[in-house]
Amino acid sequence: MSESAAHEKQEKYSSRSAVMADISSKNDHGELEHSTSIADGEVAGLHLSKAPVKANIGPLSLVALGFNICNSWAGVSASLQIVLLQGGPVGLLYGMFVSTVSTLADALTLAELASVYPTAGGQYHFVSILCPESINLFTSYFCGIFSIFSWIAIGAAVLIIPAEQITTLAVAYNPNYEPQDWHKFLMYQAMLLLVLTSNIFVLKRSPRFHDVGFATTIILFLVTSITLLVRSKPKAESSFVWTTFINQTGWSDGLCFFSGLLTTCFQYAGLDGALHLAEECQNPQKTVPRAIMAAVTIGFCTAFPFSIIVLYSVADIDSILGTSGYITLEVYRQGMQSLDAAAVFTGIGVLIAWFVLNAVLQTSSRITWSFARDNALTFSKHLVKIHPKAEVPIYAILLNYAILVICGCIFLASKTAFNAILSSCVVLQKISFIMPAGLLLYRRRSLTYLPDKRAFRLPAIVGWTANTAVVVFGLIFTIIFCIPPFRPVTPSTMMWLTLW
Repeated sequence: MSESAAHEKQEKYSSRSAVMADISSKNDHGELEHSTSIADGEVAGLHLSKAPVKANIGPLSLVALGFNICNSWAGVSASLQIVLLQGGPVGLLYGMFVSTVSTLADALTLAELASVYPTAGGQYHFVSILCPESINLFTSYFCGIFSIFSWIAIGAAVLIIPAEQITTLAVAYNPNYEPQDWHKFLMYQAMLLLVLTSNIFVLKRSPRFHDVGFATTIILFLVTSITLLVRSKPKAESSFVWTTFINQTGWSDGLCFFSGLLTTCFQYAGLDGALHLAEECQNPQKTVPRAIMAAVTIGFCTAFPFSIIVLYSVADIDSILGTSGYITLEVYRQGMQSLDAAAVFTGIGVLIAWFVLNAVLQTSSRITWSFARDNALTFSKHLVKIHPKAEVPIYAILLNYAILVICGCIFLASKTAFNAILSSCVVLQKISFIMPAGLLLYRRRSLTYLPDKRAFRLPAIVGWTANTAVVVFGLIFTIIFCIPPFRPVTPSTMMWLTLW
């Protein structure tokens, strides 16, 4: 784009043009048309000229999708073994407060930006707009890469959970059965194939799909919690629930607590999910911020009481810590005093994982699609295409599916390498949040970038505090989460995500 043309565009929209508009001008098939009116605080036009996406996701469905991805209380049940070793009850309950405060700052920052720039690109589009023009191509590209790979890691992390649940159930009912890695690999791939099929043929035709998933997980949360409360006898002592700190990491208690925050932060992995469906929902300037805030609010309001109930239901902590496989089955068995009841709730958890994975693949494919739309990937001209009948970016979905298939193969070849992928999801996501938050601070939250008329407006002190907290928490977590969780450090416990 010439200097005079850039100046003309600046005068027309009362701001400097977004870098992604410049990128789109280099795209030889011109799918993306992007014009931003900063003065009015709204995206005036952002659409695919040849293959527009259908905005059929309602406000409730977007909230449901955002919660389904995080599914914080289910995240607690899936990661109990790790958090109990890295802090025990104290690490779980008080660590959840720290993680929630950090995530709330992330949510406020993203919600405010989304109310002005509701695009499928999310963070990397924010970075492209806020960053100085001399480096915005570089920074926005890497922000997009971090975002894409964080979602791949989230998908792989969730996919392995049903395999662990099913094999643990098999061992419980057949003690002679010895689960092999290739058994879990086949279950991983089978679940992924089911999710691929529903993403292509079901989701766009069933706008209420995520609503059903949301209702199912909330009902399961209520029934599980009530059953544990009623059936667990005797209850654990309050001193165990609120004051017991367990450190089996080999590190100091302080470092143990902070490294354990990786698990409680995982409960909010995928917080930005609603951002990337902005172009497929109605009234995104208002709907997306509400969905982001709802994911944190509902997540904490389910995860925290569930954690308390689970801890009061524990009869034998040593037995739980010594359990291999899916530890929650043993927690449920102790609390419900019935293996069959525990098996039923664990089995329903597999269904919940299917709903989560559908939302994850749908969201991650939209980031890939947006990145391709900005001509930032190889074969962008194919990845950007919307299938005329399915009305979804089918090649972007298939690319994400293929990468997740490869992740499954990595699990079969090396658990250490696979665990490195899983541990990267929170760190990469935090980095992708730090970048736009830091740039907002650099721009001093100028009205040029955050106009008065935006739909989600934070008071100045709240905005400054939230943006600063995102950067501070994000940098601290990024450093701490790269420290190996256990000593002595071995190849299997090393945090290989530092290779990123």
